[in-house]
Amino acid sequence: MRQIQSSRYTYWLCLLMIFATGLFLRAYRIDEIPNIVHIDEAGLGRNAWCLANFGIDRYFNEMPIYPENFGGGQSPLYTYLVVLLIRTIGHGSLSVSLLRLPGLISSMLVVLFGTGLISLVYKSRKVTLTAALLLTFCPYFIMHGRYALDCNLMLGCSTIALYLLAKYLNSGKPLHLIGYSVAFGVVMYSYALSYFVVPIFLCLITLYMLWCHKISFPQAILSALCVCLTALPILLFVCTMLFGLPAIRFFGFTLSPTAASRLADISFSNFRNNVIDIIKYSLTHDGRPLDAVDKFYTMYAISIPFILMGLVVSCRQWLMSVKAHRYHHSFLFFSFYLAGLTAIGFSHGYLYRANYLFIAYLYFLVCGIVATYHFARSLQKYFIAGLSFLYLVCSVLFIRYYFTSYSPADTIPQFVPANEAIVYAQSQPGIQEIYLDYSNVSEFYTAFFPESPYVIAQTTQEDGYGHMHFSLTTDTPLCAGNAYIVLKNNQTFLAYLRASGYTWQITEYPYHYLFYTQ
Repeated sequence: MRQIQSSRYTYWLCLLMIFATGLFLRAYRIDEIPNIVHIDEAGLGRNAWCLANFGIDRYFNEMPIYPENFGGGQSPLYTYLVVLLIRTIGHGSLSVSLLRLPGLISSMLVVLFGTGLISLVYKSRKVTLTAALLLTFCPYFIMHGRYALDCNLMLGCSTIALYLLAKYLNSGKPLHLIGYSVAFGVVMYSYALSYFVVPIFLCLITLYMLWCHKISFPQAILSALCVCLTALPILLFVCTMLFGLPAIRFFGFTLSPTAASRLADISFSNFRNNVIDIIKYSLTHDGRPLDAVDKFYTMYAISIPFILMGLVVSCRQWLMSVKAHRYHHSFLFFSFYLAGLTAIGFSHGYLYRANYLFIAYLYFLVCGIVATYHFARSLQKYFIAGLSFLYLVCSVLFIRYYFTSYSPADTIPQFVPANEAIVYAQSQPGIQEIYLDYSNVSEFYTAFFPESPYVIAQTTQEDGYGHMHFSLTTDTPLCAGNAYIVLKNNQTFLAYLRASGYTWQITEYPYHYLFYTQ
């Protein structure tokens, strides 16, 4: 008995240490890494600040269920979580750390509920610890939660929903049925592609559960009602877009197609190529440095053969289960993966849009490792030792690279806020007008130097508002009393400044120059 208790305590202690490490890897220097602010982060932050302080987004839409962002919309869950944080922790103010906090929390929920999900499926402590380690140390699971892209919350929400569904499949309790149904309703607030993923997946898994006698028809109807009631504001919002309905007021929120349709880029014309691209990108990288890098891929190159093997094994398992009318957990993940691929096939295959696929990849990876372990037989110890060593080396190299050398600012410096230079320029009494190399994207400024949207509207000019200007061209007026904050790679404007005849005072920053004369 004591030996069993000791083993149990050791198991939970290991899990606790893994979770603590996972939290550290997601929270450490989150305001500095990545060292850029994505354009959608800046827009989300600006909207959240306006909503928290004035009840409107930056385009003057009153409490919209879908805040407007650069002519499109942003999923409401992330935005309103930031609004809540600004009103509570932030006391009306916004910071990069606060902006990225919901992503961090979501990433940790993936670790916790993803581990619980694999534990429910395999009921093995060793497999559960393996899943916890993979969730903690694989690059994508670390990177996707460290910047404020609204769609990234779909992975966290989907993982919780799948966990609750697995709980229901294990217990058959009505409370768990309602729990997973409500959770999938919440998923629809996290990202527009969930409008396809959730219905397709729930249809597939419900038909399978009916076939395997895991759910009755009345229970399936109850589940559908719970999903629809939970997601009712989103469903009404979609109706306003599809049918051109007038704005609807719903519990203090405005449901209207004021933001451009999130379904505008949906197309059937390139379905096959989109699916092929996203499979390739999600297993490797898509060239965008915020979610994966070519040195390490999304889950390390060593994971790819095990993921593919796990996918094949899963197909075989659920096909056999269909034949026998007996439920097997492999269909839970395969059908979710299939629904995800179908949804992404209608849209461009960007990696960030496929974030929800990675909980299925976790299962396929674990399934592939377990299948290989059983196949190895007498070589099992050597297989585990060798595989553990390879993952350890990959993890050490990735963590070292990510926290010491990783710098997306080197490839997209236009996403680096010039806050330090702005503060210095504003502190100089002789400077009247400030020109920023922001490609006319004022949100890179207003997200960090917030001002009332009403004041901004009253002082708006063609290239900015008040004494702030957000674009630099060779038509920009050069005169004494102005400050020009220029990206170092903007050689055209730098040459324009140097040829102006003025004697400039120049202050250098990592990615900008500040030119001014008084």
